[in-house]
Amino acid sequence: MSKLAGIAEDSVLERILDSADELGLGDTLHRALEGRASARDIVELYSAPAPLLGAVARRVTDLLTGRRVGYIVNMIMNYTNICVVGCTFCSFYRKPKHPEAYKLEAREAAAQVVEAWRKYRIRQVLFQGGVDPAIPIEYYEEAFRAIKSETGGEVAIHGLSVVEIEWLSKVSRMSVGEVVERLRDAGMDSVPGAGAEILSDRVRRIISPLKSSADTWIRTMETIMEKGLPISATMVYGHVETLEERAEHLLKLLELQRRKGRIMAFIAWNFEPENNELGRKIPYPAGGTELLKTVAIARIVFRGEIRWIQAGWLTAGVKLGQATLEYGANDWGGTLYGEKVLPEAGVPLPKLVRRSIERLIWEAGYEPVERDNWYRPVSPSG
Repeated sequence: MSKLAGIAEDSVLERILDSADELGLGDTLHRALEGRASARDIVELYSAPAPLLGAVARRVTDLLTGRRVGYIVNMIMNYTNICVVGCTFCSFYRKPKHPEAYKLEAREAAAQVVEAWRKYRIRQVLFQGGVDPAIPIEYYEEAFRAIKSETGGEVAIHGLSVVEIEWLSKVSRMSVGEVVERLRDAGMDSVPGAGAEILSDRVRRIISPLKSSADTWIRTMETIMEKGLPISATMVYGHVETLEERAEHLLKLLELQRRKGRIMAFIAWNFEPENNELGRKIPYPAGGTELLKTVAIARIVFRGEIRWIQAGWLTAGVKLGQATLEYGANDWGGTLYGEKVLPEAGVPLPKLVRRSIERLIWEAGYEPVERDNWYRPVSPSG
């Protein structure tokens, strides 16, 4: 049986879907598993019992990647917290000249990455910050080239975001394609999905009015992939969006993947309300069941077209992260040495070294597998 085209024909899934028929959800799940889900179907899935969604999603993941769960030894380089975009959900950014604003020099940012490589043997750096129009493209070229040179190319650069790249295009008076080519040639290996939030212009006007439209985010990601770089895709949920807008978000990502084929992974984050403007209007984060359903629905809708779904523990906590593995997630993410953004939002981060991540995955009943930036398994020694 094909692990994509014929996934809905699996005998175990058929037995699960027989029970879904009793709830009137069998046809909806069949359409999703055949790659034909509509926004209305996805909204209906949110009303399904979480254990049913989990059973379907976990079986799909078992057919795709078995019981193996990936993780990566990495760090986050938040090179600046200066940002002029001012998203209402962000607790990290500071305006220029704010007393708490900081910006690392390119050499210092690279040196910290190299130090982490020497100390922890990281395989990836997530290189992200705010949007500071005073930072030229040469800053990133200098930092990226230094990282590659000093680590012998061993550290992959998962760098920037759509909004950072779009602003670089504006201040550099270059096309997005030209910016991406220069960053790629300097050493950038892939681009995170940050800035997607919810791909609805109504939502974006409320939570991040200075960011580009949903269509522009998609076009920028298309350009990035056309230049040969893979990406990850995200969704920040649990604020002002409707279920219909969540559904459209997932479908837009699926359509993007079908056109370009370079989305490596999907990550769902619940909105964290502490220490930000939006949180004063929405004081409570979405609950654990909402994360489990979102992860499961993403797996059911994406099937194997977006192969890797991360556990989402970063905002939800490690216990709930373990639970998402039963709901179709098959990647834990990274060790995240150096993360500064979430502590600003009141989210305490555990010190997750390789051994503790492996223990968490084993405890949940799965096999941990260390991977690289491109989701390929690697041996611990290299």
